[in-house]
Amino acid sequence: MTTDPGNHAGPVTRMEPTRDLGATLPDLLDVLLDKGVYLDLDLIITVADIPLVGVSLRATIAGIETMLEHGLMREWDEETRRWARRSVTRHVPLADDEQIVLRMAGGYLQTEPYRSWRPGIVYLTSRRLVVWRADPREILWQSALADVAAVDLRPDDDPDGPERTRVVVAVPGGQVQLAAAAPQRLHDVVRETIRAREGAGDGDR
Repeated sequence: MTTDPGNHAGPVTRMEPTRDLGATLPDLLDVLLDKGVYLDLDLIITVADIPLVGVSLRATIAGIETMLEHGLMREWDEETRRWARRSVTRHVPLADDEQIVLRMAGGYLQTEPYRSWRPGIVYLTSRRLVVWRADPREILWQSALADVAAVDLRPDDDPDGPERTRVVVAVPGGQVQLAAAAPQRLHDVVRETIRAREGAGDGDR
């Protein structure tokens, strides 16, 4: 592709495509999400030397976090967060400054008055870890993040059941087992959120 000298003060430059035989689709996605790509393209499609279709394309493609770092799509991000909060707060009670960090299907192992798994939705917020059931509406279990001493992964201790990984949360009352659709992700994000709170010196409960 050659730039049009009539539109640029500098000399004509030629851009040649590069080819990396070792590159894979994940490599491309890493570049798009991390650094992003800006397209500035003028294209004319001709048939028998007759121009039929013109395309003038100006586009930025990048991961949302990269977009936000550069001041792009902030209004969309804020509106999306407001919409998500309104949708969630119709079901799960949240404090005014409490934000949803993660949501996934899961459950809570009840041990009293009898041992039983109670299915629900696991919510990680900026303040709490909550297991919520929508019908009937109730909080099955919750803990302030400030009270979580540790979080670990452990195989299910039911010898007769299928192999599953549980998220074990250490709180002042003892250890609590949670089921999660993606236990590794829940474990990792809970730990990251707790570390972020500790780093910010947030002691609110």
